Amino acid sequence: MTDFNELRLRYALLLCGSGRNDGAKKSMAHTDKLTAGHIAAIADETDKVLISKEPALLNLIFKRLADMAISFSQHESEYYMDKTLGDSIFHVLKRMQELYNCAAEPHGNWWYWEIGIPLSLNKIFTLMYDYLDKEMLAAYMAAERHFNDEIKLTGANRVWESVIFAVRGVLLGDGDMIRAAVSGIAGVMLIVKDGDGFHEDGSFIQHGKFPYNGGYGRSLLQELAPMLYLFGGTEFEIKGIDVIYKWIDNSYFPFMVNGRCMDMVRGREVSRCYEQCDFAGARLLAAMLIVSDIEGHKNAELKRRIKPHLGESFFGYAGAFAAELAYEVMHDDTAPLVPQPYFRVFNSMDRAVKHGSGYSIGLAMHSERIANYESINDENTKAFHTSDGMLYIYKPNEPWADFFWQTIDLQRLPGTTVLRNTEVKPNTVSDCDFVGGCGIGENGVCAMELSPVGYSMRANKAWFFFDREIVCLGSGITSADDINVETIIENRLVSDDSRFTIHGAKADDGYDIKGAYLDGRHDTGYYFPEEQRVQILREVREGRWDSINTRTDGITHTGEYLTMWIDHGRNIRDASYEYIVIPKCSEKELNDYPRSSGVRIIENSAWIQCVKKGNVTGMIFLRDKTRSAAGVACDKRSIVMTAINDGGMELVITDPTHKQSVINIELDYSAKTVTECDERIKVTQLLPYVIMQADVSGADGKELRVRLEGIESV
Repeated sequence: MTDFNELRLRYALLLCGSGRNDGAKKSMAHTDKLTAGHIAAIADETDKVLISKEPALLNLIFKRLADMAISFSQHESEYYMDKTLGDSIFHVLKRMQELYNCAAEPHGNWWYWEIGIPLSLNKIFTLMYDYLDKEMLAAYMAAERHFNDEIKLTGANRVWESVIFAVRGVLLGDGDMIRAAVSGIAGVMLIVKDGDGFHEDGSFIQHGKFPYNGGYGRSLLQELAPMLYLFGGTEFEIKGIDVIYKWIDNSYFPFMVNGRCMDMVRGREVSRCYEQCDFAGARLLAAMLIVSDIEGHKNAELKRRIKPHLGESFFGYAGAFAAELAYEVMHDDTAPLVPQPYFRVFNSMDRAVKHGSGYSIGLAMHSERIANYESINDENTKAFHTSDGMLYIYKPNEPWADFFWQTIDLQRLPGTTVLRNTEVKPNTVSDCDFVGGCGIGENGVCAMELSPVGYSMRANKAWFFFDREIVCLGSGITSADDINVETIIENRLVSDDSRFTIHGAKADDGYDIKGAYLDGRHDTGYYFPEEQRVQILREVREGRWDSINTRTDGITHTGEYLTMWIDHGRNIRDASYEYIVIPKCSEKELNDYPRSSGVRIIENSAWIQCVKKGNVTGMIFLRDKTRSAAGVACDKRSIVMTAINDGGMELVITDPTHKQSVINIELDYSAKTVTECDERIKVTQLLPYVIMQADVSGADGKELRVRLEGIESV
């Protein structure tokens, strides 16, 4: 028979930890600081919400009560079992029943009534169960059911609903309610073909068309992990944990950098002053740690992978239980597991990452399938170009800041091609289908046909990722909008002591350069195959969070930026660009780059964009007509990468349109055998030259691979 009291105590453990090491003390120092602020403000805020009846403020009141309940219940807290604090929690709960009850009608954002408030309430009553009125508990649980008594949503929202049902079932001793919750969770523990949820390539979609691995996807794992732990070994145990490990490998770790989560998969959360990339990263790592410690599924290798991402900042955002696990991992003798350099593309959500030696890169695009940016509820209001090919390089030795999005010039984001000072409608897909990429090992190629909604401009943008550099190409840049078109090479938050030097000369309206170098803690080089006229600006910028979100910390932040861009002019036709970014190099290496790089730009036209380095070649075929580049011919729009080694060739191809049926490929090579081949690829001829067909119908941009041995050029 189920011991519901034992389940309640187990959930309390997940909220407060066991006190087995100093991890909880580190976590509680942060929570107690929050609680001190809540104590000072809670009375006035309660009065305000009773007058305004504003659901966002009501939700905030309950979130703060949950923090206070943790401080009350955790023996490392300075407020442990503090009677005054306990009475305050009870008093505010009693007053809030005036607004959150079985007779109340929801207004404003539905999420607060159905999800946000119940999540906090269930934590409060779990921790204060022995001290609060059971009639109040019954009334609040009935109010939760009044606002939502059915698990009906998708993705992270479905997990939130299920968690609410599960903990409510524990508090009320209702096994049927817990079983409904477990069934609801089972509805997201799978790989989806389309729509919201986790896709085969690691993409996570929410709201139908937005990449959200580090936002809603983060919340999903953050709420799901405690449920897996809570019900492990009981009659309610949640099955299928293997899919969680798949998510962690494919959907979470690729977007982690030094304990932080890349912003390009956090949606509108980037505009929240209280949920920046360090917060998101810590919450993801905390959830992974809980997963790694589930009874019967303890995973030492996962802890080794988490270890390089853990630092002191983690304890400011993690709960006490996860903080204790992190403390153990940080102080054990096992070596951290650091992955080798790799490239990954996420064609189901128009994103790509590259993790190199000493740097990481994120690339954000959009298409007719994936929207440009999400802005709802007055959040993320100026993210106009964040998916227009924004390419951001992360370096461990650079200064981190949580004031990037409200201080950077949002009209000049690195990697983008934009119409100067233009706004585009949010939550909107483009009319372009040619967006995607493919890769081999740490090498990759991505392409994006860009056409901002509401304007005539079009451009073919391409990125070729090699071991040392990213080759950035643009072709067919055309506009009749009578607005200057700019390609932003760099817009970087820099340290005061960094020095930027150019290899070139000042011109009347810019600089004519062949290269540039940003030193200090940045150590980044920029090379131009042909002399390029660029504009350069170094400035200190000010900004506030309320310029992009209604919530603010009330502070005017400053940041120093180095910006470099190409001004293509107005009303242009078939303009182009070519530049190379070297994320990690010395100035001497940049000086030697033209001689030592081995990079060759074969073509950059409206038909083909192709770059070769050593034995690796990336090819983008932009039109549905047979054309050839670097010994490969394709008859349909496609993206191809080849790597020749040990007498063989690996070829990977993708259909970035997600619309083609068959792509015919011919090689200027013969081959002796086929040793590996995707089931969608049919090799029809090896001699005198290779012919193959790729069946891409319904492949949704999947990367298709083939390995040929004994190749010879013909």
